[in-house]
Amino acid sequence: MHAYLSAIHDQMWDVIIDGPIIIMMTNPNRAAEEVGTSELIVKPKSFFVAEERTRSNLDNIARGILYKTLDETLFPRVRKCKMAKEIWETLMLICEGDEQEKENKLTIAIKKFEDFKMGAIESITEMETRFIKLLS
Repeated sequence: MHAYLSAIHDQMWDVIIDGPIIIMMTNPNRAAEEVGTSELIVKPKSFFVAEERTRSNLDNIARGILYKTLDETLFPRVRKCKMAKEIWETLMLICEGDEQEKENKLTIAIKKFEDFKMGAIESITEMETRFIKLLS
């Protein structure tokens, strides 16, 4: 996923790790002598140039890509996430689990691999499909 998203845009993976990119600008209302007011403010979308529009939209693109990769069992668990970062963190929790869960998954996978046999009425193609699913 890292390679795929980075190939689309250099900063796409940053959006997954850090959250949406916020475009900032110098505060035009800040007087030089005022202390306590921020020098930078969020830039209104109406002032974006083309590159800033692209960068600010990377979160939407990443969310769309992540949604498209999910099957019908995972999508309902992340559909309410507002940012690509939230989706990714939720998927990491779902897929990895805690150490005990990881150990259980590995034990089950090893057992299925050791017991793998071709079914009596199964074609070679069906067996191969089952085997590839087991490996993944």
